[in-house]
Amino acid sequence: VVPLDALPLTPSGKLDRRALPAPDFTAASGHAPPRTAREKVLCGLFGEVLGLEQVGVHDDFFELGGDSIVSVRLADRARRAGLALTPRDVFTLRTPEGLAAALPDGPGPAEAEFTATAAPLVTLSAAQLDNVKARWRSR
Repeated sequence: VVPLDALPLTPSGKLDRRALPAPDFTAASGHAPPRTAREKVLCGLFGEVLGLEQVGVHDDFFELGGDSIVSVRLADRARRAGLALTPRDVFTLRTPEGLAAALPDGPGPAEAEFTATAAPLVTLSAAQLDNVKARWRSR
């Protein structure tokens, strides 16, 4: 909710939607700090996909401005960070704390910091790479 003194109107007296202020979703954030590596990664991912600088572990994804499309982006980035997360999990659990607690035990994020770079799927030796290049050129 964004309080306004008056609604902006067009010259014809209709609501001027373009003149409405953008909602401030950061006001909904409690900024409770993460306690585990998984919570830290999830808080970072929430902030990344929602365009927020800071997210606390108790912050609700949808109250911060998330929607179904953004939940898919969050799940994709979480998987790239080594966390088995689905959009359905985001709808059900909603907070970094809830998601981190529900994730299966296992390797999880190797580092407390999230990095956006993905590891290669396959590592090739120089000879293998030359072989692939040669086959590609011969087509």
